[in-house]
Amino acid sequence: MPPPSPMRRILRNAGSILIGDAAAQVLVGAAIAIAAVRLGPAGFGTLSTAQAYVEPFTALAAFGLQQVAITQCATRGGCDGTLRGSVFGVQMSFAIVGIVASIVAAAATGRASLVPLIAVLGVGTLWLPMGTAAMLPFQFDQAMHRLLAIPFIASLVQFTITYWAMTRCNVPIGYQMATVAGTIATMALTFVAMRRFYPAPLRFDRALAKRLIVMAWPLATLDFVVMAYSRGSYFFLNAAGPLAQGEYAAADRLVKPVLHVAGALFMSSLPTVAVLAAERKFTALRGLYVKGIIRLLQALIPFVLVAWVLAGWLLRKFAPEYAGATTPFRVLSTGALFMFINQLSTIFIVALGKFRAIMAVAIVNLFVYLGLASVLVPRWGAVGAATATSVMEAVNTAMQVVLVLTLLRRSAVSGGPGAGASSADVQHAASPRQMGDGSASPELASSAP
Repeated sequence: MPPPSPMRRILRNAGSILIGDAAAQVLVGAAIAIAAVRLGPAGFGTLSTAQAYVEPFTALAAFGLQQVAITQCATRGGCDGTLRGSVFGVQMSFAIVGIVASIVAAAATGRASLVPLIAVLGVGTLWLPMGTAAMLPFQFDQAMHRLLAIPFIASLVQFTITYWAMTRCNVPIGYQMATVAGTIATMALTFVAMRRFYPAPLRFDRALAKRLIVMAWPLATLDFVVMAYSRGSYFFLNAAGPLAQGEYAAADRLVKPVLHVAGALFMSSLPTVAVLAAERKFTALRGLYVKGIIRLLQALIPFVLVAWVLAGWLLRKFAPEYAGATTPFRVLSTGALFMFINQLSTIFIVALGKFRAIMAVAIVNLFVYLGLASVLVPRWGAVGAATATSVMEAVNTAMQVVLVLTLLRRSAVSGGPGAGASSADVQHAASPRQMGDGSASPELASSAP
């Protein structure tokens, strides 16, 4: 029997993630809905603003190591214990720095009232390095089906503590404790699963850690900048008050399940794309990219049309206090089309090792967003914030599609990762590397499910 095609492997692994998450998302969605209804728009706006404030620092703590580690797995021949241990050590250091920076920045910018919420969020951030290291081999081997039960168990933990908050601690920090508990459960259970299926001991290698930092800093900058402009609406809405923040937060949360599907699909595709890039199969990569965009549009356009029709009715019937979120949701759901394509494009750019190029795109996005938001948010509130985000994502789509197609075309002609690539980019994207113990690791010929 011939091996499955790259697209089939991607869809099968993404399907495993989504099946495992299906029941979990129901419980998580219920927990968010309970928090939104019980706190009201103002309280929910405060909770969402604290989360939005911390997310850029959490992105800084992650330091882009997940994506870089996947590309390194493709060139090292697998996700060995040295790579995982080095990722854990580097990310833990940055997690501590990110937590301290978020608390100091909140106090320095007059948001001391958010510090207790930020501190609770910091507890969850400390567990992220464990989860990153533990999940890497499952992601690279496209074996996420082995973790099917973990999202449901973690969501059950979150929902249980949400119920406690609803009855005993109906304030934003109570619901934030529930979210953090779910995060800790996810990371701890994933680590246990890693020890079972990938028992190689974790080992920190200082030289490898330094190489990972050198490779990852453009992606770390990218993630920080992306989070800064994607969560910037909450800060531009600060003058409008918690009510407007709550309406925008409701619209933002309604779009999140769609983006969760995108995350599952594209993290599943990264190992396949990274291996094709390492094997320099650029024509196959171009076909996969174009086919991916077409299928995304075919699937998402009907969804957006349905969402436009149903959003207002659903909010008026089940959460009338959030009826003002209808128009922001419609605008953001349109922007979700561009967000999907942008995530797909980013996967290809990362797999090609063009980290600095995608960082430059993100910085341009930041300036586009700031220009739009500074004009639209004061005038139209939550609707203006949603419009600024969606228009910026449309501009981002145009830049990234042109960039990916240009890189793939030049790579196919030159046989390398694209004209203008630095020597470091070429080495990280497509050449064999030395393993942490000094032995050479061949490139992978294929990615096994």
